[in-house]
Amino acid sequence: MATITSAKGFMVHGVPGIIYNPLDDRARIAGTGLEVFEIMQVALGVDRDRERLRLAFDWLREDQLDAALTFADLNAEFIVARLKEGEELEHNIEQLWREHPITRPPGR
Repeated sequence: MATITSAKGFMVHGVPGIIYNPLDDRARIAGTGLEVFEIMQVALGVDRDRERLRLAFDWLREDQLDAALTFADLNAEFIVARLKEGEELEHNIEQLWREHPITRPPGR
């Protein structure tokens, strides 16, 4: 398993089935555009209940889901930082929409 230093200084441990790109600091499930942190957002929302997680990502193979969970466990600090980044982005978008309602997409 290779270890790479991320753009933010985290040691990122490689996992087969996960493609980590240090240029954009993203870890994606091979064969998909899905990021590991997106799996973990849902996993945390369902208390890591494997069956509920499996239902939420029913298009993923079992080995893809396993790879994402393994990567997240080995790189918890990296994933927590990425989750926090996502929360901050969501907050900033909501603030933009409050200040400029015309920018809010229909149905949001």
